[in-house]
Amino acid sequence: MAVDPVAQAQASTQATADLRRSLLAIGAGWAVPGLGHLVLGKVGRGVLFAGIVWGAFGIGLAHDGRLALRDDRQPFLTTLQVIANLGVGPADLIARMAVYGEPAYRLPQDTTRSGVALRSEVFRDRARSPLSIYGTAYLWTAGLMNLLLLFDVWDIGRGRKD
Repeated sequence: MAVDPVAQAQASTQATADLRRSLLAIGAGWAVPGLGHLVLGKVGRGVLFAGIVWGAFGIGLAHDGRLALRDDRQPFLTTLQVIANLGVGPADLIARMAVYGEPAYRLPQDTTRSGVALRSEVFRDRARSPLSIYGTAYLWTAGLMNLLLLFDVWDIGRGRKD
């Protein structure tokens, strides 16, 4: 059976276009939760998921959720916590700027410098809040949910799911 080279070239071109579209949707979905689904034409899902992720993120910040800082004394666990926070994309950076006054991702080892001491104090103050544990759970849930949604975007973009 002979293979049509034109059909084979068209299929290859289509596969490349689908891959690019999927990667664009994943990048958009990480940068702005819900946008990946919108890029793929899944407006209802995009709006619903955006509401869930942004709502959880907002509730987490409002309840003094701790934006995780990597601690060299507990590197594995605290790295996972930072990754969970990073799941919401650039909004995490903006929140860190608002909370810590800088893009802080590490718990300082040398607390003698004033700016570094302030970061540690802000982190501890948020942890002392009676609602902090709930806020932190909401922040991590928002980030992890968005990371899971990126798998959904990938499956939709690759045609494995409607």
